[in-house]
Amino acid sequence: MVYGLKTGFWVRATLRRLNQNGLIAVIAHKGDEDAGSVFILLNDRKGKAAILREQSATWHRQSFEDTNEESAMMQANAYLERQKRYDPDLWIIEMDVPDSAHPLENEIPTRHLGHDD
Repeated sequence: MVYGLKTGFWVRATLRRLNQNGLIAVIAHKGDEDAGSVFILLNDRKGKAAILREQSATWHRQSFEDTNEESAMMQANAYLERQKRYDPDLWIIEMDVPDSAHPLENEIPTRHLGHDD
């Protein structure tokens, strides 16, 4: 069985850890304190962006690149707006990172403890 920390607690602790490690991370959308979904928007200066979506005890990555029609950030923001329509209780953490392709999901634990049985 998977057990989890309350989302608000986990988000605040994760922000503190990220900011202490020299990254700039802020809450872009506050969701449900107890059980909201978590999305992390990674924005870099190379015209790329990525979104990490917590799913159970893992992170799933969606990457975006600038096109002739839309910037990577416009695409990422449109994706997040669609997600908010389905789940208004979600949390969005926004981070400026040197490289959005860096596998940050390997360095950030999810809020889930235990394992699936």
